[in-house]
Amino acid sequence: MWEILHKDIIGSEGGVILDDEEYRGQCRITLERCKPYDAITCGVYGDRVHTVFTAPEKSHQLFEMMKKDLQAFIDADIEDLNQRSDFYESFVDKYH
Repeated sequence: MWEILHKDIIGSEGGVILDDEEYRGQCRITLERCKPYDAITCGVYGDRVHTVFTAPEKSHQLFEMMKKDLQAFIDADIEDLNQRSDFYESFVDKYH
């Protein structure tokens, strides 16, 4: 289950946080409103961080898609470094 962390404070990209969630203490995803765009920053703790910039009208849908992919990755509990690297490469290609 995703845990809600912060809202209505300034995020890492200088925008107001609209949604900030953590999954199983292993990853986090944050959506912030930065005029004239939105930023979605996500990271798997100790591994990778990735930020996507998008139009505000698309950001909530993109946020939910990214969240779903991160959750599936965490739930798969992949330990092999090559498989983890493959996931990150695919994730960045899909969400850039």
